[in-house]
Amino acid sequence: MNEAGPTRGDNLGLAALAVAATYGYFLLFAEFSFLSQVRELLGEGRGLRGVMAGLGAGGVGGSLLAWGRFRPERFVRELSWSYLACAAMAVISLAASGLIGLTLTAAGIGLALGWNTVTLASGLRALVRPERLGWGIGLGTGAAYAFCNVPVIFTAGPAGQAGISAGLVLAAAVGLWRMEPGWFRGPTVSRVSVWRWVGVFLALVWLDSAAFYIIQQTSGLREATWAGESRLWGNAMVHLGAALLAGWCWDRGWSRGLVGVAWVALAGACFALGANRSGGGTGFLYAGGVSIYSTALVAFAARDGRPWVAAAVFAVAGWVGSALGIGLAQDLHRVPVEFVLASGAGLVLALQPWRRSGLVALALLAWVRPVRAEEGDPLVARGRAVYIAEGCMHCHSQYVRPGVKSDVERWGPAHPLTELLRGAPPLPGNRRQGPDLTNVGNRRSAEWNRLHLQAPRTVSPGSRMPSYRHLFTSADGRGEALVAYLASLGEGTAGEHWETALTWRPPNQAGAVTAVQAAKLFAQNCAQCHGPQGRGDGPLAARFLVPPPDWTSEAWRRVPDGDEAGLARVIKFGSPGTAMAGHEAWADDEIVGLARHVKMLHK
Repeated sequence: MNEAGPTRGDNLGLAALAVAATYGYFLLFAEFSFLSQVRELLGEGRGLRGVMAGLGAGGVGGSLLAWGRFRPERFVRELSWSYLACAAMAVISLAASGLIGLTLTAAGIGLALGWNTVTLASGLRALVRPERLGWGIGLGTGAAYAFCNVPVIFTAGPAGQAGISAGLVLAAAVGLWRMEPGWFRGPTVSRVSVWRWVGVFLALVWLDSAAFYIIQQTSGLREATWAGESRLWGNAMVHLGAALLAGWCWDRGWSRGLVGVAWVALAGACFALGANRSGGGTGFLYAGGVSIYSTALVAFAARDGRPWVAAAVFAVAGWVGSALGIGLAQDLHRVPVEFVLASGAGLVLALQPWRRSGLVALALLAWVRPVRAEEGDPLVARGRAVYIAEGCMHCHSQYVRPGVKSDVERWGPAHPLTELLRGAPPLPGNRRQGPDLTNVGNRRSAEWNRLHLQAPRTVSPGSRMPSYRHLFTSADGRGEALVAYLASLGEGTAGEHWETALTWRPPNQAGAVTAVQAAKLFAQNCAQCHGPQGRGDGPLAARFLVPPPDWTSEAWRRVPDGDEAGLARVIKFGSPGTAMAGHEAWADDEIVGLARHVKMLHK
């Protein structure tokens, strides 16, 4: 961009106010109060995820809109109008209700915020000289994070936080309205370097978003990070100090070291929280890492000043990175080591392509494996206590009899007796009235377990299990702890279990129930999710992250290779990675008959 030289002195204070208003609105309203309102109205589940998808889609759209509309001569007017749009969406959100209304509102919030962030970053050089950009951005970033951690602000209800957020952006709009900016020349970077830095910020935003979501959803981690006025005030001071230091370092050209320090701080906090070491300033370490990279994120886009660069940074690293982090963090109650290492690998690959460090990063990525709850997790230990307190062992065993083929086929690999006896207390179960749970973490998803615990007969018609909905309505988190414990059962045996499943075939002598009986089985046990005609429109379908497919659609209309045994295998053992549960205890003729019925629905 070939701007004219400066027409007036720079305005560091106004630049800091603009950055503070944008970050404050995002943190206090878009990330906290609005989503809290959505949870109150819709609860957790697919409805919330749909609203969050609308927010992300709006953010990407707003970023692209700002890129297309940006002109230096109308920067102040565009930025002011974007602040007014943000304020309007905060007010509108208070009247929103229902899934459609909240999703549309979320898209509007994302659109306004995407428009605002890209416009702001593209035009900050109209307010402050390039050599002082970092300092102004650090001041605004730190002020926003500190303000949001002030106890009376942090603990305000959704309506109060929405009003405060609207006030912040209105103040910025008023401050900008009569300003006549002067443009300051600054450096630009190559297209390749831009995308490397987008990769850097994508890795950081992804890790932070996953960590933030997990902390927010896990009571123990939430208390370790944000509980108590003294901790909030401490977080506020750390945020402010870290952001100011980051801005000072950025102005001196220490950009690579800065993002490295941010990752180290985030990684250290994630490791400590995962190991249940919440003392010693773990929350402060997390706060420092967040403020450092948040300052660098805006500073990079603003230093370059080209709208397409800002759009790439905020659309890809910001909105897409956040969506990926939150999406992969579903049903997790600790920040997995694998997430931290994958983020670090991405950072190294972006900063040091084709070098030895890049090969090390690739090795780290290759080491990453599927993540699940582990017994060392304090939430899992608490869930085990809930399991005992609720008397689950009176109906469910946790002992697969070694050498008994039917046990292994139904419930997964047997565990050594010594492993069972290490439990305190051991939980072999009193008698097996319900399924064995030794390897239930391999056989049932956390989504399925959560829904089944709350409405057992809706999920499994004829079940004698009582509802444990009360564990999820209380504020003490017992329900989620129990879900985490069940997810941990079978750790280390998934490969063996699925090897058994993949090699299973119905016995040659197995017959099949009649077509009428198979249709009845489907109506009683499958239609709740798959719908009566296999269209994926059952009453429970919307409750799952990955809904059942529509078998009548073109992509699903034919069973691959006509393999009836493959369908039977899925019916018996379920489908890993989805909420599709198996029917391990059904007779072979029921499995075969139902497979034929399902195959018929595909046509």
